[in-house]
Amino acid sequence: MVIGDSLKNRLTERGWRGPVLFGAGLGTGLALAIAIGTLYPTVMSLTAQPPSATDSEADSAAVEDDIMATEAAATMDLAAQFTDQPALRLTRRRLEQEAIADANLTRSKELAVQGIAVRDASRADGEETLAELQQQEYLWEATLRQLDQIPDSSSLAEVAATRRETYTAILNPVKADIRELESAFLAEIAEATGRPHAIRITLCHLDGTCLDYKGDQPPASPASLIKLPVAVVLMKKLTDEGIDIEEPMYIDAHNWTENAQGAKIFVTETYPIREVMVRMIKESNNIATNQLLDYLGWEYMDQALQELGYEQTKIRTKLTGNRVSPTRNRAVGRNVMTTNEVTEMMRQVYTFEGPGATEILDAMVGQYDWDFGYTAISKLRNKRVAWIGEKTGQNSNMIGSSTALKIDDERYVLTVTIDNSGNQQMLRQVIGDVIQHVLDEGHLIPVTR
Repeated sequence: MVIGDSLKNRLTERGWRGPVLFGAGLGTGLALAIAIGTLYPTVMSLTAQPPSATDSEADSAAVEDDIMATEAAATMDLAAQFTDQPALRLTRRRLEQEAIADANLTRSKELAVQGIAVRDASRADGEETLAELQQQEYLWEATLRQLDQIPDSSSLAEVAATRRETYTAILNPVKADIRELESAFLAEIAEATGRPHAIRITLCHLDGTCLDYKGDQPPASPASLIKLPVAVVLMKKLTDEGIDIEEPMYIDAHNWTENAQGAKIFVTETYPIREVMVRMIKESNNIATNQLLDYLGWEYMDQALQELGYEQTKIRTKLTGNRVSPTRNRAVGRNVMTTNEVTEMMRQVYTFEGPGATEILDAMVGQYDWDFGYTAISKLRNKRVAWIGEKTGQNSNMIGSSTALKIDDERYVLTVTIDNSGNQQMLRQVIGDVIQHVLDEGHLIPVTR
């Protein structure tokens, strides 16, 4: 390279000055470090406004010009050029980053002060309104967004992490209060039945925005709604272990029990795993469910549900018809679920987030029992609403439905259960009333139409 040849010739002509060059570079570097520390405010003022793309390109070109100038300027100190310029740029970038981090930290504090002021003013007027709580939520979320812009490499990262933890602890109760106020209409619908203590309701938009009434309290029994968690765990196992869904499954005679009307599966016969799962959902087939419980095992089901984030749902007993119970491996406890968790499972199926979602969805759309959610939607006679799938459940302890539906162009999952009741009319009324509220008052999320 020309620079290398020129440098070699110059060194030959002028004699070797290695120690001098090294000393000059080191001395200049130390002087620069001291100067930067002394002139920190000046550098900060220069970095308050980041350079434009054109400025950056000019800076790069200037560095190249400086290097090329060594050919024409024999007196230029090359050691200083190659040592001091990169050091200056590195220091400048770091100062810019710290300045931005400091600005974000300061802005987050300003927003936090506003959030506290809004909260105190709201409480001084009495009980906080929904609008006041939403204003607080906006301010605290904005505060956290400012902190999120501070990188881990910043000297302010530890301070930001501490404040993030503090502000999150303030935000969470605000969110809970908002959710309670927004869910108030569900409580009114439950009260209207005359049996509010027996009702559980969860309504979720597919984006994850949810409202509920006692949605975290398990109903008296999951009944056949527990078949959805069984399907979810099955598809997780097949996906994780690379098992072919068409692999044959033998139906043991000891899993025989009475089935729902129209359910068809025979013991001592073999079916593909896919068909066993589909019949479990589509026909609400008890025998198919019991065989899948043997296939999965109690311990695996507990572990899989935990891994999937469903902490309250427990699958610990086989299903029984009116008189006949399975004769082996019958139970290790009782089945438990909540409307919140089964609704989230449905939501993940309809957003294709969960393992094997397509297989489960195909079975869901083909559900045979249309007496609950499907009929409730049909009775509304509103073209804005469409049924898109359902899983039902009913035994002597509970009646319920988890229904997927579309209102306008927005999709929802609505789960309703009633303890110690077989009142289909009441169940349909609750489902219809919840949907009607959305039709009248608007969607759970901002929608432009």
